[in-house]
Amino acid sequence: MNKNPTMQVFDKNFKRTGTLIDAYGIERRRKLNSDYELSFLVPMTSEDYREKLQIKGHVRDERGQYYVINTRQRRRDKKVLTAQITCTHVMFKLNDYKVPYDEYIDEAYGIHISTLLNKISSWTGGRFTFQVHDTFDLWDIKDFGRTTALAALNQVIKVYGAEIRPDNFVIHVHKKIGSQADRYEYRTKKNIISDSFKDDGTSLVTRMYAQMKDGRTWVGMSADNLTAEERSLLQSVPGAIQNGQVRVNYLLSPYVNYWGSDSVPYFDGENVQQDIEDPVELLRSTREELRKKEMPEIEMSISAADLHKIDRDERPPDLGDAAVAYDPKMEINRIALRIVELVEYPYSKDQHSKVTLANFALKDDIDLIADLERSRKVMDNLLSGGRIRTEVFESFARQAIVDINNSKTELIYPPEGGILAQEKGNPLRQVRLTAGGLGVSTDGWRTVRAAITADGVIAERIVGQLGNFVSILIGSGNNVTQINTNGIAAGHANFNSAPFRVDMQGNVTANRLTANSANIFSSNFTNGAIVGSSINIGNGQFTVDTAGNMYAGNGRFRGNIEASIITGGRINGTEIVGASIKTALTGERIELDPFGFVFYDSLNARRVTLGTNPSANISGHTYYNAWSQSQGLIYASDYELHVIGTNSIRIGANAGTISLQGAVHFNNGSSVTGLVISIGQISGLRGQLDSLQSQIDALRNTFNSHTHSVNIGTHNHGNNQNQNWGGTFPTSRP
Repeated sequence: MNKNPTMQVFDKNFKRTGTLIDAYGIERRRKLNSDYELSFLVPMTSEDYREKLQIKGHVRDERGQYYVINTRQRRRDKKVLTAQITCTHVMFKLNDYKVPYDEYIDEAYGIHISTLLNKISSWTGGRFTFQVHDTFDLWDIKDFGRTTALAALNQVIKVYGAEIRPDNFVIHVHKKIGSQADRYEYRTKKNIISDSFKDDGTSLVTRMYAQMKDGRTWVGMSADNLTAEERSLLQSVPGAIQNGQVRVNYLLSPYVNYWGSDSVPYFDGENVQQDIEDPVELLRSTREELRKKEMPEIEMSISAADLHKIDRDERPPDLGDAAVAYDPKMEINRIALRIVELVEYPYSKDQHSKVTLANFALKDDIDLIADLERSRKVMDNLLSGGRIRTEVFESFARQAIVDINNSKTELIYPPEGGILAQEKGNPLRQVRLTAGGLGVSTDGWRTVRAAITADGVIAERIVGQLGNFVSILIGSGNNVTQINTNGIAAGHANFNSAPFRVDMQGNVTANRLTANSANIFSSNFTNGAIVGSSINIGNGQFTVDTAGNMYAGNGRFRGNIEASIITGGRINGTEIVGASIKTALTGERIELDPFGFVFYDSLNARRVTLGTNPSANISGHTYYNAWSQSQGLIYASDYELHVIGTNSIRIGANAGTISLQGAVHFNNGSSVTGLVISIGQISGLRGQLDSLQSQIDALRNTFNSHTHSVNIGTHNHGNNQNQNWGGTFPTSRP
């Protein structure tokens, strides 16, 4: 794990804007073939929020992965203002790439997975690339590339049974991601803090029916395509295999006797693959589906201590890893599962990861995003410009007729009455006609998919072209939607009083309008705001593009202007009021804010500050060295200017003279060294100094010309043999 407990921030073009300092509550959620989400909290008053975190910008975690800033949710708790930032992995940018219409594949046979992945990469202009690490079987493809690159990738994952591991814009494709050999262990008294355990037999299947395109099955296929176990299980059913051919369109699970009972010998399921036309491929697909469904779904949620944060010998868990869990009091006795979801707190030692272990694939957000996008495109295709495209409905109807004509139907008259039309190849598909009405079922009459009774028509969907009607009314009272000769209206029984209505001339009245796309040739907005993709007024004289960038030929503003970045040109005016002005984001720059000026060098070191200190009643400059250590300051207080050096002060002039104007005062104890000055250079004392010099010269002359006599008595220095000597003698001049 990175020792630096923070994340890096980048703009939408991946240009670094700084480091997150004040972020906390950092949580990363990853799900197999699904969520890669990062979320955290940051104070709204911090520089992190105000200057670094931009919508559609990026953050990079300790794994080097980039996440797109999609949501900034702000909230107030008394005086505390906090923003919750939610980011998704850059992989989900695939949903922003629309597949070109001429790249759509209606049907293709025996396609290698790399062929489709290379197409997806080309749709993104090569921004996303794929690396395939395993060998995948060839598959037939149907209806590929109708919507976005993400939906296409999701289809590849489903068809080929692949799993993906994104590394930013490089997506690695495996049959199984994670470590499968060295199982990660979760055990009580070791790393389990809390756990929950659920096994669910609701979706249990021991007999799996199958059908492919046009409702066809593998009935009549050679039994040699079956495995030995599949053949043995089917041979236990009379008539299932005849003359070396499979005569039923289902497979049995080896656990059929374990789970079955006298009342319910089989738990039935169905594998419908409309993209498959080869019976052998259908058999292979059904075999895999049965393996997933023949055991109860086991799901285990564990809060586990992150031992790797304190012990480097412990490896961290990863998504897709095979794992084993042991908690005997919870009836968890070394159950082998996989890590399918992982919630991590990589920058916090006191928060521990949460894992979900399962033997099945959780419904993932790639499915949800791709399916929702596909559904939206299908609806847009059916309803074009507010009118029903009848040719699309008719194509659905024609295909329905082909499917009905190709089916092999058996008519049965059951003892309870009525007529039962049952498909021979798949007895689960039934149509029943009774005095009560007509019903359609695809699961052996356990549930009804569509019905026509005296009370009306019940169906999940109606496909086809409806006839001519004078009026259609849905609902009761004023809570109705109506279509009649006046037009379309909703919200009131009286057409002219309805809050939403469209008359025959195309005039629309609506209390509120939300449109994904609109083309307005003329408009009149009153008491409202315009929020749209772009604005163009005066043939480009005033424009606002989709990124919120505004251009105006000329402008005059009243009130406040708030902006994070102003580039190009110049600003001429009388007054600019704002929180901060920077000449650059990093490097050599000047910053101005309400506290003063700050000058930075090219290495981002603070070198000079200018500001005030009202509490001390001073204002001035502070100077710093290359390590941002203060070297001295100049400041003004009442009636004084102070120049103070942290270590020493040097005053020099390369040319000219240093002049001191006014009285100069040295405090007691002050000392001066290296000063050379002659008496003649001291003005104001010249007369006094001249008199003093004359007196000194007279004293020196008197001293030099003075003489006197000295008398030395006779003496022999204590030796009688010496001659006595002495007398009076004059002195010499000094």
